Amino acid sequence: MTIAVPTREAVRTRPFAPPCCIGGRERELLAEALESCSWSAFRAGAQGFDAGALCEMPSADAAVFDDREVLFLGGRWVRRLEAMFAARAGVRFAVACNSATTGLVMAAGALGLAPGDEVLVPCMSFLASATCVVPHGATPVFVEVKPDTLCIDPADAAAKITPRTKAIIAVHLGGSVADVDALRALGLPVIEDCAQAPGATWRGREVGSLGNAGVYSLTESKSITCGEGGVVVTDDANLARRARLIRNHGEGVSDEGIVGMNFRLTDLQAALAIAQLEQLDERNRLRAENVRRLREGLPRCLTPQAVEAIATPAWFVFKMRYAAEPRMPSRDELVELLAAEGIPVVAGYPRLLDAVPLFARMRAPGTCPRSEAINRELLWFSFINPPNGLEDMDDVVRAMEKVLG
Repeated sequence: MTIAVPTREAVRTRPFAPPCCIGGRERELLAEALESCSWSAFRAGAQGFDAGALCEMPSADAAVFDDREVLFLGGRWVRRLEAMFAARAGVRFAVACNSATTGLVMAAGALGLAPGDEVLVPCMSFLASATCVVPHGATPVFVEVKPDTLCIDPADAAAKITPRTKAIIAVHLGGSVADVDALRALGLPVIEDCAQAPGATWRGREVGSLGNAGVYSLTESKSITCGEGGVVVTDDANLARRARLIRNHGEGVSDEGIVGMNFRLTDLQAALAIAQLEQLDERNRLRAENVRRLREGLPRCLTPQAVEAIATPAWFVFKMRYAAEPRMPSRDELVELLAAEGIPVVAGYPRLLDAVPLFARMRAPGTCPRSEAINRELLWFSFINPPNGLEDMDDVVRAMEKVLG
């Protein structure tokens, strides 16, 4: 249906600020890394070290080695970033990489996934949450999400376990936290997809440290960024070793039969990421303030994404479900009306993962009718990031009041 655009002046005529912004030491650290003329110190050889022992070195120890001694593990900026992520998560190992997508591939490979294996994946997520298992010959099995948190439903996950099930991918969608306790109780290895939730906690522990491995994103749209990048964290020395080998052409230095790739992060990117990581807590605080303002002003027909009682979210986007009442606009009509008021809102996912043609061709199991129904009600607003502030959120609320009456 075509919506008649109101002729009245729009609530908002200026764009919202994008999430990528300079707020700390980015220029200083990037200049220092640039002037070092060591922009990616990675080498594919182990330089006489025992590769297995080298790849099981805790990140805190790797950070203090001379650059020339540990080139298989990357340059000093990469190793410094890894040490910071490991310390924050309370684990021994962090492995930086060039995207969260490759980080998920590394984590899946580190678990030893093989052809014929199945991995439980929430049907509502970005494509990489499921495609990461495909290079290893494994098949995703799609699981419903909970209607309130929009994270993977442990009950449906339990119902879809077969003898071939080898792992679970728990996506902390939008910055809310999946019920990791219930998922771990299923007795399978858990990979946490923390791309949208750095800094969120469960029982006071940072996401990423709760499963067997956790993966963060540093791409430009995320809470902190270096343009493109990712980090895998784990407290398991075996997983760390295998992830490091996969990242850096590991088949040349290892007899484990691991196919390594070039998934490396540069020192220039790592320097930017360090400056951004220093700001994560403050950025999350400001995002939480913006979300609080939106929640307080929502009309009753909009229900915001929930958070488990023992979790603290780290909001990435503001997700909500829209229950249209009689004589109210449909979900898609509401998106058009808000856009006309200068408020860009997304109408759910174009399709859930179980509807992606790749997985249909693979005959990946799992249909998720409940999540499909949720997706038809779903809306999200992305610009909760600083420097957008409370006045900007007030514009969103005013626009909703205007178009919904």
